[in-house]
Amino acid sequence: MRGAFRGGVIAALVAGMAVVMTGCGSAAPTGDALYRDGEARYVEYATVMHSVIMAIHEGEWTVESYGASPIACRIDGGADRGYAFSWVRTLAMDGVDADAVAADASSAFESAGMEPSTTVLGEGENREINVIATDATVGRGVVTVRPARGLVEVSATTGCFPGDAGDLSDMVFDGLIYTGAAQRFPAFEGPDWQPRFYFPQDGSPIYRNEDGTPVTPQPADTDLPVAPYDA
Repeated sequence: MRGAFRGGVIAALVAGMAVVMTGCGSAAPTGDALYRDGEARYVEYATVMHSVIMAIHEGEWTVESYGASPIACRIDGGADRGYAFSWVRTLAMDGVDADAVAADASSAFESAGMEPSTTVLGEGENREINVIATDATVGRGVVTVRPARGLVEVSATTGCFPGDAGDLSDMVFDGLIYTGAAQRFPAFEGPDWQPRFYFPQDGSPIYRNEDGTPVTPQPADTDLPVAPYDA
């Protein structure tokens, strides 16, 4: 569980880091338009990835990196700066049927209009199976199955979109990233998941304790704060 918290912290704090990803050449939005652009892109890719994990296991997955924290990047590897997202979910599954998971993942990616490819490293229970699919919405989606560990990891790394990552981060968190911001990200994602893109310090439920362990029970997603940006 601490790994999940650590992943959330890293996702929340990497807004100042530079990574190189592929993006598009549109003019960079600013202000409210930037927030709505980021929200739309987050909801779109996160919805696709939610459909992938639900196709594999329609239950609760551990959130390692929530995926709504803007990450600074360079558009097409050039001088123009933009923002990207990184999303990770994991599932511990006793007696995992790696071939079935890979097949379900492939079908889910295909249903989303993506063309998956599968690679296998190693043999038998020590195999690692990776199902990989890419497109403009998700960027690079990966489902990794490790039967010997009973672990399924699903991740997405989007392309680099026009807009200032720092400015967008300030809007997502209603100001500079604050201590304990990662505690406001849901610890699990299940069938009742709803996308969220606004996590102010005041009014956001706390899903994790200071040591990273999930709060039990998890807060109900009711009366969540509404972002004060034009729709």
